[in-house]
Amino acid sequence: QNKYLNTSSLCMRDAHYAHYRKIDGAVLTSEGENNLDCVISFHTDSILQRFMLRFEKLALDCHDHLVIFDGAHAIGNPKVDLSCGSTHSDVGVIFTQTNFVTLKYTTDDSSPQGNGFRLIITAYKYIQPLGLQCRDFECLNSFCISGNLTCDGVNHCGDNSDETSHALCIGTTLPSVVATPGQP
Repeated sequence: QNKYLNTSSLCMRDAHYAHYRKIDGAVLTSEGENNLDCVISFHTDSILQRFMLRFEKLALDCHDHLVIFDGAHAIGNPKVDLSCGSTHSDVGVIFTQTNFVTLKYTTDDSSPQGNGFRLIITAYKYIQPLGLQCRDFECLNSFCISGNLTCDGVNHCGDNSDETSHALCIGTTLPSVVATPGQP
């Protein structure tokens, strides 16, 4: 099932310890919170799954940083290090190689109006090259996601096929754009 999470509530606990959450899909939002310094880790239900991350909004000021790591800890080389020059269209879709993703989010003591982000996180299996079968919902781009993520108004497939008549959603049409994982 899709979870709606806000960084202000996730980061208000003891921010120096990573918070691990198992998710099929989530919408993570930040709305200009001040003085955050926290680490949030998500993991999939199965080690065969990976994460797809896609920003619908990304507006950080130059003193705020969102760093995304492919793994269970905020160490090593990040997948991306985002700040004021980053836009959601420049970042594109991020795919992990593991079944964990970790976000380290730091903000200063003043955030302009409209600052923050909206990040869609989806656990998926890419079934086509491996010849795997999807026991849940198979997106048109050959991603296999939880059947609980369909028809909820959130584009979890990346090609929006989980929100169309392909997913038996009422009053929709099939998408024309397909997202597929790039080469690492």
